[in-house]
Amino acid sequence: MQNGNTQPMRPRILLAEDESVIAMQIEELIEAEGYDVVGIAGTAAEAVRLATSLRPDLVLMDIVMPTESGPQSDSMGGMGGMDGIDACALIQRDLHIPVVLLSAHGEETFLRRARTALPSAYLLKPCQNTQIRAAVEVALAMRAHNDPAAGFRLREAHHRIKNSFSLLHGMLRMQQLQVLDPDARRSLADAGARVLALAKAHESMSDPAQGAGSGAGPFVEKLARCLFEANTPHGPNGQMRLEVAAEPVALDAGRLVPCGIFLAEAMTNALKYAFTAGRPGVIRVVLRPDGPDAVLEVSDDGAGLPGAPEDLGRHSFGLQCLHAAAQQLGGALQITSAPGQGSRFTVRFPAI
Repeated sequence: MQNGNTQPMRPRILLAEDESVIAMQIEELIEAEGYDVVGIAGTAAEAVRLATSLRPDLVLMDIVMPTESGPQSDSMGGMGGMDGIDACALIQRDLHIPVVLLSAHGEETFLRRARTALPSAYLLKPCQNTQIRAAVEVALAMRAHNDPAAGFRLREAHHRIKNSFSLLHGMLRMQQLQVLDPDARRSLADAGARVLALAKAHESMSDPAQGAGSGAGPFVEKLARCLFEANTPHGPNGQMRLEVAAEPVALDAGRLVPCGIFLAEAMTNALKYAFTAGRPGVIRVVLRPDGPDAVLEVSDDGAGLPGAPEDLGRHSFGLQCLHAAAQQLGGALQITSAPGQGSRFTVRFPAI
C-alpha cells in the first residue's frame, strides 16, 4: 500500500546500444536526469522483446547494431536481421512507445528510411548531453500529450456535461409547464432552448461516430428537430413545418457550441414570433459549404421582424446572442426581413 511519502514514479527508459562504453555513458546521463534505465538491449530484435515485456516510457535506439541469427531469431519471426529503424517503426506502431534514434550516419539513405519510421527525434553521434536530454524531454512530453486514453477521457467529460445540461433542460421544461405568467413561460422557453443547444453540442462531441468525417450536418439536423419539438408544447405543430438541409460540413469541436447557440436563437425567434394566431408556415434550416466557407441559415415565411434589425438588436438579448455566436464562428450575422414575407438569419464562416 502506498503512503503519503511515496515519490512519483520516474520515467522509465529502455536503451538499445551495442557499444558498452557508449551505453554506460548514456545510462549515467539518463539516470542523473532523474530517469530509470530499465534495460539495455544489444540488438534491435532484443530491443523489441524488451520493449514488449518491460513497456518503458521511451526507447533510446542506436540504428546500426549486430543482427541475430539462430533459434532465437527464428522464434521472433525472423526479426533478427532488423536494424534500429525497423525496430523503431515496430515499437511505435504496435506498442505506442516513442523512440529517439541515435546514429553516426547522416546520409540521405538513412534519413529517408528514418522519416518513414517517424521517430520522436533523430540525433547524430557524437551527441552532446544537452541534445540527448532535450530529445528525451520533448519525446516524453509528446507521449503525455498524445496519450491514447486522452480521447476517451475527453469524450467521457463531454458525455457528463451533456447529461448535466440535459437534466437542467428537463427541469426548465417542467417549470415552464407549471408557471402561468406568459412572460415567465417565454423566458423559461428561451433558457431551455439555449441549454438544449449546449447539451446537443456536447452530445456530438462525446460521440466518436460524429467526428470530422461526418461533419456538422448530423448535429445541426438533430438539434433543429429537437428545438422544433421542444418549443411546441403539444408536439409538432400541425400548422408549422420544419425543413432541414444540412450537409456534412467539416467543423471542429470547439465551434459546435456557437453553431448550436446560433441555431437555437434563430429558431426560437421564428417559433415565437413568425407565426401568430395559428398562422401556418415553414421554418427552413440550411447548412452548406460555399467554397472555403460554410453557411448556416435559418429562415421562415412568417410575419417578418417588427422593425429594423439594428434597432431591435439594442434591446433584444436573442439578437445579441446571435451576433456573439456569429463572431465566435469567425463570421458575421446577416439579417433580412420584410413585413409578411418572413425573416432570414445567416452566418458565413470559414470551414476547416
